[in-house]
Amino acid sequence: MDTGAVSERIPTVSSGRAWAILAAMGFGALIAQMFSTVIGPALPTMKDDLALSLSTQTWTITAYSLAFGAALVAGGRLGDLVGEVKLIVIGFLVFGVGLFMSAVAVGGTLMISGRAIQGIGIGISAPATLSIVVNTFPIARRGFAVGLWGFAHGFGLFVGPLFAGYMMAIASWRLIFWVSLPLTAAVVIVTIVATRGYRSVKATGTYDFTGLILGAVGITLLTLGLQNSSNGWEDVTTWGPLALGVILLIAFGLVETRIKHPLVDFSLFRSRMFSGGFFAESIVGFIYIPMLTFIGSLYFISVLGMTPVEAGWVIVITTGTCMLVEPLAGRIVDRIGPGLPTVVSLIFQGVALIWMGTFTPETTISQLIIPLALMGIGVGVALPACNTAGMSAVSTEKAGMGSGLMQMTFNIPAALGVAVVTSLVGSLTISRVSSGMAGNDAQDAAVAYSEAVELGDTSGAAAILDTLPETVQDLITQTVVAAQSSTITLSMLILGIVALGGAVLAAILLGVKRAPLSVSSH
Repeated sequence: MDTGAVSERIPTVSSGRAWAILAAMGFGALIAQMFSTVIGPALPTMKDDLALSLSTQTWTITAYSLAFGAALVAGGRLGDLVGEVKLIVIGFLVFGVGLFMSAVAVGGTLMISGRAIQGIGIGISAPATLSIVVNTFPIARRGFAVGLWGFAHGFGLFVGPLFAGYMMAIASWRLIFWVSLPLTAAVVIVTIVATRGYRSVKATGTYDFTGLILGAVGITLLTLGLQNSSNGWEDVTTWGPLALGVILLIAFGLVETRIKHPLVDFSLFRSRMFSGGFFAESIVGFIYIPMLTFIGSLYFISVLGMTPVEAGWVIVITTGTCMLVEPLAGRIVDRIGPGLPTVVSLIFQGVALIWMGTFTPETTISQLIIPLALMGIGVGVALPACNTAGMSAVSTEKAGMGSGLMQMTFNIPAALGVAVVTSLVGSLTISRVSSGMAGNDAQDAAVAYSEAVELGDTSGAAAILDTLPETVQDLITQTVVAAQSSTITLSMLILGIVALGGAVLAAILLGVKRAPLSVSSH
């Protein structure tokens, strides 16, 4: 492992206050992660109400994850400069503005804008929740504390789909955002009360606005290009954003290595512990949020015909298992180190996703249980292991930056993963509908219907079917459902292979020896 140990952090508050701070930070983390999954069950209804295309539907998720991820890096360094508590309060106030915009949205543009602002608000505040926990607890209890903080994250992912389902059952998807406004105010109040007596360890220097702009715009363009790849790789809307995004990210890397106070200190990656945790968590983000989105929403609702509430309860098999496993996983990491748990967790996720690649429109709930639970166990072990590994290699003065990077590496890859799967599902579904109806007189009508469904043109899709005999209508809808199912499951198979590749990378960087962090952090 690397040399150059990070000094032990000494709690700045009493033991009792430390647990109160952990509870408050967990509350904030819960709300943050809830909004990563809350939209899934609402998408089919929102699609009809706001006439959203498949691309626009996924942008309601991608906009949040992307803005969240970009703001995490910005917030990490900003928290080091101005203080974590202040940034949490500011971030949740911004989040509230985004909630209001989404609550009153009458079209895709305002909904996506509101989701992006929600992501920015949560993103700039989220690093502070982890860095406060890390700076408050000594290394001997840090894995358990991070595990409990991760439990709150998992609980947010667990609650999100259920919360959405019941809000829609009571009134409509708009209630999701209205009810969240008082919850946001509660986070601000609890944070201020719990952190009395906490003193931030502030960093010195200036803020890197150039790096922020280059990095945020570069990642956004890269995601846009990937999502547009369903138009064809030769299309300017695909290669144009991809090329410009890569150029800006290269410029970002050059700028960050040449200024005194960078937004991202690339020297952190010299630590195998930090880089191992960082890249392993990026794999988890890339596979987990797309799985929740496309299996937990589109597959359950559009293919299996579940209601939003039913889909919310079934996906709890994954999110609930993840939530329950995280605190125990934190204790295991404290005892044996993060290497072996990280590798095993990625293997579990890979096996679960490959299993999901065998799902069909005839798959029953009983057949879903084991792979969904296995996925939850894998993610529940991975998150505290990766975060503990990464944060244990970061000095106190850079805790905010480290926290921002570690959380960013979940959310930016999540946005990229959703973009990749959206492109795959969008391009292959229409192709498979066409081949499935080959030789049938209704082939052109089936393709037109599939295109209308993808564009969110519900009335247009219905009008196409209305001109056809009932038996042909049934054949077309069954063909489209089968095509959606096969493309979604193919995507899960690909994500499973990515997870197994991540396990190999984690084994190389972190190792698998049973060694506590206090002995082998670097």
